[in-house]
Amino acid sequence: MEVQMRILINKPIYFISVLILLFFIFIFLNPGIIAPYNPLQMNPQSILQSPSFQHIFGTDEFGRDIFSRCVYGIRTSLFVSFTSIAIASIVGTIIGIVSGYYGGLIDMVIMRLVDALFALPSLILALFVISLFGASTINEILAISIIYTPIIARMIRSVTLSIKSNLYVEASKALGTNDVDVIFRHAFPNIFPTWIVIFTLNVSTAILADASLSFLGLGTPPPTPTLGGMISSGTSFLPFAWWISVFPGIIIAIIVIVINVIGDFLDESFNPKKIKQSI
Repeated sequence: MEVQMRILINKPIYFISVLILLFFIFIFLNPGIIAPYNPLQMNPQSILQSPSFQHIFGTDEFGRDIFSRCVYGIRTSLFVSFTSIAIASIVGTIIGIVSGYYGGLIDMVIMRLVDALFALPSLILALFVISLFGASTINEILAISIIYTPIIARMIRSVTLSIKSNLYVEASKALGTNDVDVIFRHAFPNIFPTWIVIFTLNVSTAILADASLSFLGLGTPPPTPTLGGMISSGTSFLPFAWWISVFPGIIIAIIVIVINVIGDFLDESFNPKKIKQSI
């Protein structure tokens, strides 16, 4: 923990990014405290109002407050992306460790299946899953999880292969320790630093995937506010009501940049070579 604090002090961009992420997490947990209006409430008298003191992000074509909808859209986006990557990380880690640790036929079969998923463009794969099961939050999470599971599995497999050849793993096997104990006592603790960095960086790209699917109308269905859905609905009004699309887009960009910076911070925190350079 002391090392992480030194890195935060030496590089303010990391500290600022952590504060911004904590603010987004607070929004996720307490959107009603931040949002001044009901995000679903329509007001015909306030249609397409530009940003003002009353509506700091303006209003949309139904008179709904854009800022309030962005607050709840952040909640939706974070929920979908974190849940998707959590599922993909658990499944991908199990697949990657099993494949890398046992090798041989098991590794070959698993990696061929993973390669088959890689051969499909990620967006096409997501479209197939959602068109098969219908547009909903659960199906969107399922689709994004399927996209990222093979990515994480390949990364974890490569780390497992490098750890498996270490002397302490070989010694543990020679002493008759069963495979489960070897994996949990030696493999996973050494994989965890890489795992947490992979998890963080994949969350940022999952947010973009969520925004893309919502933009296409294949994410969380209305009336639940989504950042991608707001960008999509505002494209028809860009010439004279730019704020409907621009503010959600800016928020997506900020979240993605912040999470990527935190991913770099975690990488430095767990990488011995980078720790020496940072402190």
